[in-house]
Amino acid sequence: MERGITTYLKRNNPVTVTQRLVNYKKIRSLLCLRLVALEASLKAERKKGFFKQNRWRFSKKAKCLIVFAIVAVMLVSFFAFLPRGSQSTPNTPQSSPTASPSATSNQTGSNALSQFAQFFGNLAGSAAQAFSPPKPPGVIESAQTINSTVWMQVAANAWAYFQPDVGVDSNTGLPYAGGTGYTFFTDWDLGVYIQAVIDANKTGLIGTDGAWGSSARLEKVVSFLETRPLNDTTHYPFWFYDATTGKDYNAISDLAAGSADVVDTGRLFVALNNLKAYNPSWALRINNTVYNVYNNRSDYATLVPSIASSATSNSIYAYYCWSGYASFWPQQLANVTSTILSNIVNSGNIPTKGNASLPNAAITGDPLLCSVFELNNNDSRLLALSRQVYLAHEAYYNANGTYVAFSEGNSPNGFVWEWVATGNGDTWKITQSGNPSYLNMDPVIYNKVAFSFLALYNTTFARNMVVYLEQNLPDPTNGYSDGADNSGNLVSQVGSNTNGLILDAATYAIQKNP
Repeated sequence: MERGITTYLKRNNPVTVTQRLVNYKKIRSLLCLRLVALEASLKAERKKGFFKQNRWRFSKKAKCLIVFAIVAVMLVSFFAFLPRGSQSTPNTPQSSPTASPSATSNQTGSNALSQFAQFFGNLAGSAAQAFSPPKPPGVIESAQTINSTVWMQVAANAWAYFQPDVGVDSNTGLPYAGGTGYTFFTDWDLGVYIQAVIDANKTGLIGTDGAWGSSARLEKVVSFLETRPLNDTTHYPFWFYDATTGKDYNAISDLAAGSADVVDTGRLFVALNNLKAYNPSWALRINNTVYNVYNNRSDYATLVPSIASSATSNSIYAYYCWSGYASFWPQQLANVTSTILSNIVNSGNIPTKGNASLPNAAITGDPLLCSVFELNNNDSRLLALSRQVYLAHEAYYNANGTYVAFSEGNSPNGFVWEWVATGNGDTWKITQSGNPSYLNMDPVIYNKVAFSFLALYNTTFARNMVVYLEQNLPDPTNGYSDGADNSGNLVSQVGSNTNGLILDAATYAIQKNP
């Protein structure tokens, strides 16, 4: 098992790095149609509600259009009853061959009808536009200044996903990875949820007490970690759990390739370490779970030597996830994570669009931005890397005139990974599980990355990109949708990764701009 993990860790090809989520992402992408249909249904209901509430409230412009429309209907009706040709006169014998309608007289009648029909059609279109309610501006578009008040509203919108029976099961208190249509989760998703609860408590979105306060929510999660069923053979967690029961979801878990998903566990450890720092009262129970004080629980310490052997990696995934292990085994792994970061920033720059450059390393949005927001190590190399990646996005827009916010997630073509850099000398490439070739597709502008750039740098480019998504995506009633592309294709699924990272970004911005 350890040898397999070591081989995995030493590979720098991003397609290999992300292979751990193959089945997970495939299954999530299969639910795209269901979620999109649900979103369309909800949108239709909102529109119906609008007309019920506002059916007698017309603007002055609308009233004028109604009057013109009535006149147009009357005129069209009048011309519709005219003969299609010229009428015979008493002085012209109707039996005469010359009495047939001339081309000129027939064209005159048709033109009149056509012109009025076209006029009425244009008028009807204008009336429909007047009655159709324009989408109100989003939080960022309507803000005069992007301050902590604005970011609190963004945080509240993202937190809306983590409400009972939206993104969290109301009975077990366990999170859904992708809303009510996808009620399963991995250790990665559990880490996202723990961090979201911490952020919500920090920003005042929820208090400590109450049935759905931070203490009650975290108690359910920690209790689950202490008692959850484990694989009888390996004593490691199952790959997937059912949030409605807390038990193994074997239909997916049985597809796991290895005995332990070290990447997902690393992300969970980042969140558990942050919970210990935020509220030390949880420290003992967390340590007991991680260090295997309980009998027959997961012995994570046996994974540490293989992780320690991965110091040659230049993947941002390895840096972020191994930092989770390093927070519990600092003596064995602290130098490893520092070395991996050095490998990334010292990998040599490669030119990219708009006279920008990127490191020749495996880099994508989620693990990079989570490292900035969650690791709290203030490493100047990490911050410089984040800014370099941001500037490459802005340069891409300046060169091409199209927005990019590269990360991983749902797309019109299923689940994809958008690589800012691949580590193989390529930049701005998209991959998909089971496909050895790069995908030729319009990149998804991921909402979570756009908001993160705005929180970090507050630039015109970042703001305009967020506004573009606000204007095109559904309102975040139950959280923010994943994103959209520059062709107008919407990725309207709502899930934990998107809203967890946006909540991370909002919390960061609020703390930096009180």
